[in-house]
Amino acid sequence: MTTQEKNKHFYKTLIKIAIPIFFSQLLGSLLGIIDTFMVTELGDDALSAVGIGSQFLFLLSIIQFGLFSGFGIFIAQYHGSKEYDHISKVFMIMLITGLGFAAIFLGLALTIPEQMIRLFNLNETPNQNVIDLGISYLTIIGFSFITMTVSFSISMLARNVQKVLWPSIFQMTGVLLNTFLNYGFIGGRMGFPELGVRGAALATLISSSVVAILSVIYLLISKEPALKIHFSALKRVTKPFLSKIFNTAIPVLLNEGFWGLGMTMYLVAYGLIGDKAVGSIYLSNQINSIFWVATIAIANASAVMLGNKLGEGNLLTAKEWEARFRKLGITLGLVLGSILFIMAPSIVPLFGNLSDAVTDTVVMILRVYAVYAPIKFLNAIMIVGSLRSGSDTKFALFVEILSLWGIGVPLAFILSSFTSLPLYMIIIFVNFEEISKFLIAYRRTKSGKWINNLTHDYMHVQEASS
Repeated sequence: MTTQEKNKHFYKTLIKIAIPIFFSQLLGSLLGIIDTFMVTELGDDALSAVGIGSQFLFLLSIIQFGLFSGFGIFIAQYHGSKEYDHISKVFMIMLITGLGFAAIFLGLALTIPEQMIRLFNLNETPNQNVIDLGISYLTIIGFSFITMTVSFSISMLARNVQKVLWPSIFQMTGVLLNTFLNYGFIGGRMGFPELGVRGAALATLISSSVVAILSVIYLLISKEPALKIHFSALKRVTKPFLSKIFNTAIPVLLNEGFWGLGMTMYLVAYGLIGDKAVGSIYLSNQINSIFWVATIAIANASAVMLGNKLGEGNLLTAKEWEARFRKLGITLGLVLGSILFIMAPSIVPLFGNLSDAVTDTVVMILRVYAVYAPIKFLNAIMIVGSLRSGSDTKFALFVEILSLWGIGVPLAFILSSFTSLPLYMIIIFVNFEEISKFLIAYRRTKSGKWINNLTHDYMHVQEASS
């Protein structure tokens, strides 16, 4: 195959996988943006309350993303080697484990919602209105933890076998339904009762339930061999198989879990400044997520593409593709970071009924995010795509813990507690952890030590034990 043919094959495969993932992620980000946009009409307190309540959904989503990404490494490689029975086994393990975490989070939301909300309201004079609004939001949205787990697990399965069109359509349906219900429930329009932040939570629950039902139906009627899940496959799961799956998945789970917990601890630290700081960070992250979707799409596409090549035993092509993905990451970061920096002052005022202090702070935070975008984007592609595709998950975990928990989180608490620096300045220092992460991850990916064929190794384990 000539160089031109190789390039054509690479980009054709990338577009086939990345474009549906891009739109899927975009729709997910739009869901958060729409909620935020409509809630801002209720004022700063409502924004802070929804920001705090959403943090628990965010943390669960991050944990599950880590868990499902770890399992997805095997699904992608088993798809490359056409071992469909193993895909059924991995999916069933993934679904059951994901629902277990969702049940734990739902239990906490229903039994101790006030204690959970107060974690983010630790300044000297807690805002009781924010706490009350947060409780009313969390106790409703908690039920969506279950429905979102079902649809997310099916979406991740489809993504790793390169069948992402229908899950993306279902997600689009969910976004449209959520938007319609938000418009009605939050402000009491079109004959709906006026429920405020509780309306935003109810809209999310209803729309996520519809997406879950559509996803299950799709899985049951699909004719794609890799999506024909046999529930009886769970009976054929052996201890060596289970051990190998979790030995790879747990470091990814811990990686994403520690990352998500780190992001949550950032919010706790900024809560020491005041509830407006929490609202500012929440809004900044929602806006930034729109600019982040392209990189998430590329990172996840790289994990699938590299995983498929490793499963096929084509290690040289996997190494060549990894280098191309890194170049794409830095390019995307420069382009999207520049756009965000320029457009930030025009975007933030679109979210009406916010105080000038919150508006100005959000603009500055977004510009800090824009400056760090090239490094953050490249880190995402190296860790989510390159390292994980070859099961180099323990090293990825090491990078995350060292950078986030050794640098970022301590700086956030120290600067929020003992200095009077403005929030955007604190974020500048906190993001030094991204530089540390880049220096370590880049050296690892260049070394090629992440390249491993898991299906080959597993078959040898089976042969040795038989």
